[in-house]
Parts: sequence; structure tokens; C-alpha cells
Amino acid sequence: MDKSEHCKEVYAHHGLAMYRAQCVEQSIVQLLIYFDFFAKKVPLLKSVEQWKQDFDNFDQVMSAKTMGQLVKKLVDLGAVDPTIETLLREGLKARNYLAHRFFVDHALNFLSEEGRNKMIVEAEENCKLFNEIEEMLNPITHALSEKYGITQEQLKEIEQMLFKKAGGDLDPP
Repeated sequence: MDKSEHCKEVYAHHGLAMYRAQCVEQSIVQLLIYFDFFAKKVPLLKSVEQWKQDFDNFDQVMSAKTMGQLVKKLVDLGAVDPTIETLLREGLKARNYLAHRFFVDHALNFLSEEGRNKMIVEAEENCKLFNEIEEMLNPITHALSEKYGITQEQLKEIEQMLFKKAGGDLDPP
């Protein structure tokens, strides 16, 4: 592989790892929607319009928080067991490293093929960590969806509708 392409590979693997970290963040937001928003708002439901406004406000507030703040809120709500909490904290540390230190710490590694390969392996390992976290969080989210009457079939229909609305040209979900 030529050097320029190899450099692009480093950036691509780092980008994928950051993408997966953001997926974990969104999974945490989804859990907070169920454990915090739904838990408080469902009993008070009076109108669809108010629900939509409150939901959008909650989502906006949660989406503005750092991953560390989201993890803390999830833990403070007692929403996850110690094993998942440990994994979330490990994921937070990995995400922060990728965002703030990865290229700084690997500045000299980037100058050689061997070093770039090391960077790619590290980014792939972080992807695996984020995938593992999501594999632990997704069943919790699915169970909560069902609890509140949102079936997996309905979620799939919404996903397909959003894909179509976006004019997606990738393989549909």
C-alpha cells in the first residue's frame, strides 16, 4: 500500500472508532430516555403536543451533555449493574483518549508504516470495546422499549421510514 493510502487508513480507522463511541453515547441517551424521561413523564401524560415538546427538550439537554455526564447520570439513576458501569467507564476513557490524545501520543508512530499499523490496531481495539458496550446496552433498551409498548417491529418500521426520508443510498437497515 502506498504511504498516502496508509495514512488515510489510519484516519479511517480512527474515524470509525469515534463513530462507534458516538453510537455508545446515543445508546446511553436512549437508556436515559427510558430510565429518566419515560419514568417521570408517562404517569403525567396529558397531551401529545406537550409530550413531544418535553421529549424534544429532554433529548436536546441530554445530547448537549458530555459522555462522562451521561454515564454519571445513568449510574446515579441505578440503571446499570457494576459490570456495565465498569465497561462504560472504560469506554469513556477510550473515547476521551481517541478525541484528545490519540494523534498527539502517536505523532512519531504516524511517521512509519509500523507505527501507523500500531495506530490502526489500537483504533480497531477501541471499536471492539464500543461494540461490546453496545451489545450489553441494546438488550436493556429493547426490553424497555417493549415495556413501554414499542415493539421491535415498530422500531424497524421507523428506521426504514427515516432511511427512505433521508434518501439513503446504502443498504437499507
